[in-house]
Amino acid sequence: MNFLRFLLSQSERYLFLRKFAFYFVVILSVHFAAAAESQEEKPLDSLLIQLKKHKKKDTIQINFLNAIGYKYWIIDAKESIRYGEQALQLSEQLSYAFGLAKANRIIGVAYWSQGFQNKALAYLKVSHELYKKNNDKAGIANTRLNLGMVYADLKNYKKALHYYELAIDEFTALALKGRIATTFTKMGTMFIEQHKNTEALKYLTDALQMHIDDDYTYGIAEVHNKLGILYLNKNEIELASYHIKKSMEIGKKVNDIHGLTNNLILSGKILRLRNRIDEATKSVEKGLLLAQENNLKQFELVAYEELKELKKQQHKPYEALAFYEKYESLKDSLFTLEKSKQIAYIEFENELEKKNNELSKLEAHEKASEIINLILIIGIVILSLAGYIIYYVSQQRLRKSKQLALKNKEYLESEQALTQKELENSELKRQELRQQLDFKNRELTSYALNFIKKNEVVQELQLTINTLKESSAINKDKLIADLKKIIRKNLSIDRDWEDFSRFFDDVHQGFYSNLKMNHKSLTVNDLKLCSLIRLNLNTKETASILGISPESAKTARYRLRQKLGIDAKQDIANYLVNLEFEPNSKT
Repeated sequence: MNFLRFLLSQSERYLFLRKFAFYFVVILSVHFAAAAESQEEKPLDSLLIQLKKHKKKDTIQINFLNAIGYKYWIIDAKESIRYGEQALQLSEQLSYAFGLAKANRIIGVAYWSQGFQNKALAYLKVSHELYKKNNDKAGIANTRLNLGMVYADLKNYKKALHYYELAIDEFTALALKGRIATTFTKMGTMFIEQHKNTEALKYLTDALQMHIDDDYTYGIAEVHNKLGILYLNKNEIELASYHIKKSMEIGKKVNDIHGLTNNLILSGKILRLRNRIDEATKSVEKGLLLAQENNLKQFELVAYEELKELKKQQHKPYEALAFYEKYESLKDSLFTLEKSKQIAYIEFENELEKKNNELSKLEAHEKASEIINLILIIGIVILSLAGYIIYYVSQQRLRKSKQLALKNKEYLESEQALTQKELENSELKRQELRQQLDFKNRELTSYALNFIKKNEVVQELQLTINTLKESSAINKDKLIADLKKIIRKNLSIDRDWEDFSRFFDDVHQGFYSNLKMNHKSLTVNDLKLCSLIRLNLNTKETASILGISPESAKTARYRLRQKLGIDAKQDIANYLVNLEFEPNSKT
């Protein structure tokens, strides 16, 4: 038993240590996440200065690197990747889980910004798994949003919508209104690409209001840009112009190069549609320059197409042709690149699925091995415990069986003595009860015989009086008549019968009640007759007690047999005896 207590105490300590370690990691993760988020709120220049001052290779430096990489997302994707990779390397060295997840996400989004969707997917999926492992709800939601953005660019709208909806559910649960607004913006952009203008307008309008409420500058600028594109597609030039201007004004505050490039080209298109050709040309050329400097090929393509249209309106066919050729060349290049990306994406997805399957199998195998090892250890412990318990129990049983055998012997001897005494007492009691019953039966019979004797005396007196009547005078006749009246009146006194019934019921308990229960039509005289038959009195004795003739007694017995429903072959006395011992069964 001491060994068992030791094992239990060890198990409890192990569980406590596991729980303590889990909560410690969670607290640290929350602390570091909060620290990292606070770093992201600081301006880029301030973060760069602080990073330069902080020389120590620790989690604080990782948070600075990730925060700077996050800031470069909208400024310079290359720099974003560079800082993200530094954070990733240092996080691996320090085994910093939050830093690893964040760095993978930063690199993934930066590659998405550059148009390298497969690389973006690879890093974002690693980030997603790390966030899930750390149970970081905000990190999981943000990564799902980013995965939706990548799948939207790959034209896999179904998968993109799936990730967007998952992200919204997570952000809603965390009450992160700003992140919900960002997701709405991405969904609106996707619906624009699918020409679902109604849905796009709804999501973008909601996103704009949320960003205004939160005073999120970049988010407001981005939504205005998307609304400008939406209204341009609907050929609503005034509304498109308003939103593009707002996007340019607000975007400059956060140095959004990506947004500024797009807005310059879109502004040029709006000016062209208003026939302000020179202003349009300047705006588009500025946008083209920014696109070339930042390797934004998609915007460069749109700029070539817009410049071609401008040159056509300026009646400069050779320049228009030159821009057309550049447009076609870049378009073919981008088309080839897009197709290669799509093929690479399919290969990547297949390879990823294959690796995931292999990883799942490996994890299942490792888990099975761990379970088997655990079962073996538990089995050995159980067998050891069982062996000890069996030995201990067998020894206890052997000792107890000896004690029990001795006690059983003593108990049997005492039981035998007690049983013998009880038998003797029972026999004595039975004899006593038998004697009492015999005495009561004799007393009852004596009482019945007294009835007979009394009635015989009375009848003899009556006969004598009758004789005197025949030979006496008138006065004597009157006296004799009174005497006969008294004798007749007291021939069968009810009190005598009450005493008799009481004595009878003491000896034959329940006889009258059972008889009445089974035969409700019986009269008082019938009950008297039944009690006399039960005492085995003959017809003459019965007639004498009842004060009737033997013939009348026979007639009464016949009528009683009919009331009891007994046929001529059945003995009435036996029937009454059986009825006495079976009180609740109606014959």
